[in-house]
Amino acid sequence: MTSKKKKRIKFVVCFWIILIFLNCTSRHGMAKCPTRMGSVFLPEHFSVIARRGSVTKFPENTIPAFQEALNVDGANSLQADLSLTLDRKVVLWHDWDPNSPMALIRQEKGEPVEKFKPSGPSLRESRWRKKVSELTFTEFTDHYGYEDKITHAKTNVKIPTLQEFIEWATQQDKLKLVLLKLKIPADESRLAPVMLEEIRRIIGGIVPAPRFQLILLTPHKEVLNLVRNQFDEFLFSYDRELPPVGIVNYHGFTTVPSAMDFKNSFASIGFPVHASLPDPPTLDPWLVYKFILTLDFRIRDSYKKSTSNYIKIISWTFNDEKKMRCLINLGVDGIVTDKPKMLRRIASDMGKILD
Repeated sequence: MTSKKKKRIKFVVCFWIILIFLNCTSRHGMAKCPTRMGSVFLPEHFSVIARRGSVTKFPENTIPAFQEALNVDGANSLQADLSLTLDRKVVLWHDWDPNSPMALIRQEKGEPVEKFKPSGPSLRESRWRKKVSELTFTEFTDHYGYEDKITHAKTNVKIPTLQEFIEWATQQDKLKLVLLKLKIPADESRLAPVMLEEIRRIIGGIVPAPRFQLILLTPHKEVLNLVRNQFDEFLFSYDRELPPVGIVNYHGFTTVPSAMDFKNSFASIGFPVHASLPDPPTLDPWLVYKFILTLDFRIRDSYKKSTSNYIKIISWTFNDEKKMRCLINLGVDGIVTDKPKMLRRIASDMGKILD
């Protein structure tokens, strides 16, 4: 047997040993977490990131939702979604295209933890069922908003502009970090510099300057390539969301190498949405997520040792206590959640610095 073949067999055996070990420590096994497979650089400061605010009480991406998340639910960080109107207004809105499959599901059912769902023109009113980028700000706000999932009553809570959000956020002493997800699709990446120019104008006009850290996230490398050099005053992150099935090359789904390539100081990795699949995945998605995350830790730790540069890893979206504890044990720097009150309690119990 050749040396090369022996190495290949050894790699396969080690891979499956690790996979079996992780499976035994998943929620379907002993509900423990393989801490020795985590980072050697465990962060002291930890980000409790409320996804789109307090969505169990207020419409997502609105000022009341963010206010509640910070002052009542205990978040120290926020995540919001950004879209761009035809007349270059940056608005806090998730669904760039109201006719996309995910947008249609959200309009019909909403999301499980949220009290409200997005509302817009009916399918028959095709004149206004356009991408946000094809509507003026007035047209968009006149025809889109939120409604109660149960009663279908329209809410009076307005869709905020980024200008309004930043002006509010600057006044929040508890706010440490803001993640802004650029919802620009890959086929409209030409609009990225337009949106970033408007973000630059808004941030530059705030006096005094915001004290919180601002991170711009995108899942599209085309967008990062267009803006990272032209807008080097901002911090960026490649926003990796794992697919629910079809992962064969685990290294191909790590997120830290992209952060290294783009010279980002943040990397984010999302847990796959798989509830709507007709057939369950052959492997537990949590098992796969943990394995890929541990690869990211090894790459990040080696990078830190060789360059002194530290890449913060953000995990999203988690609402389960056991998974939250596992991720903190492994060494993530922050978790995006719909349950910031629970996450804050857990992180505090585990000795993390939150304020």
